[in-house]
Amino acid sequence: MGTTIRGDALPADFPSRSGGWQAASYYVCYAPLVLWGPFLAVLTVAYGRRLRARDASGATR
Repeated sequence: MGTTIRGDALPADFPSRSGGWQAASYYVCYAPLVLWGPFLAVLTVAYGRRLRARDASGATR
């Protein structure tokens, strides 16, 4: 927290250290990247359920 990958202190112009609209735009742009994995998992499960329901009903593709 508050350091780079190498362990150095974050520079003063690091995007998340900015205030106001710059910080807000930073978080708005990068928040979906954090949610990508959970959303992909939910969609994969829903797709699998839909395919199993289709196969169980005997419908053709």
